[in-house]
Amino acid sequence: MTQPAVSWQAVRERALLTLEREKSAALRAEAAESICDAAAEAPVEARPDFAADVVRLLNDSQEEVRCAGLALAAEVLPPAEARDLLVRNIADKAHRVRVEAVGRLADLALPDARGALAAALEDDLFPVRFEAARGMVALKHSAGLETLLTALEDPDLRFRAAAALAQLGNKDALPKLKKAFHGWFLPAFDKTQLAGALARLGDPEGVEHLFKRAAKGWSMDRAMAIELLGEVKAPGAKERLLAIAQSAADDCRGAAARGLGRLADASVFEALAAVLDDATAADDVKLDVAEGLLRLDAARAKGRLGRVSLTDDEAKAELVAMLKEFSS
Repeated sequence: MTQPAVSWQAVRERALLTLEREKSAALRAEAAESICDAAAEAPVEARPDFAADVVRLLNDSQEEVRCAGLALAAEVLPPAEARDLLVRNIADKAHRVRVEAVGRLADLALPDARGALAAALEDDLFPVRFEAARGMVALKHSAGLETLLTALEDPDLRFRAAAALAQLGNKDALPKLKKAFHGWFLPAFDKTQLAGALARLGDPEGVEHLFKRAAKGWSMDRAMAIELLGEVKAPGAKERLLAIAQSAADDCRGAAARGLGRLADASVFEALAAVLDDATAADDVKLDVAEGLLRLDAARAKGRLGRVSLTDDEAKAELVAMLKEFSS
């Protein structure tokens, strides 16, 4: 018998009780993360109710719990309030807290956080400088370029460093990106991410790798390569992505639909919309098609998506949320 889903309110209350009573650091850290999960599940109008939890978590003596408090602040507080709180914590004595604060501040991508991020670029801890460099990229500033290039040598940071360098679009990064791309024993996802960065900067080797991975019968990074073909607007990507999106037998047709949206070529709108009428298309594929259509032409897509048939209530709710997101 299927167990009923636990409400976000119940998850939150249980987690707060665990924080109050539990002595195990691991269980308390897990409880703090559960509060963040509950906030993500809660409706937007309920987010202010978590403001008191932010204060509770940030006043805890355990570093992991305070980090969760910063994550929660970025999730539920108005951007300006979240910014001020995060800035106050970027000089924390605990390294882990500093990394979390700067990383969350970077993700907000607020222009008036530039000064704080620039200061964090001088931190004595490299992961803090890395997060600050990501934030500067989000603000279209290359002050953290050297930090990102150095991060390509770190297996734990390489993937995100490549993404940030692709977003920055500075061709000075090409030599080190190519060196990293040709490194030994690279995980498939890292190599494809590096290929995407190379392709974004106009290097044909990166484009070639993406097409090669997209043509694989099956690989863990195939969906990623397919979507990146659209994101980097690779020559010839439109035909390849359409063929995949229209194939009922292809497990990556959703990735192709998202890639077509990122390709931003409105000429594919009708061909992509036709996938919504495919009786074999699962709800998750239709949601990916919806995202692609909204990226191509939001106003036109909204009229078409009003007639889409979804079987699952959760999928229907996700579509409603997606339509709201593209309305803002």
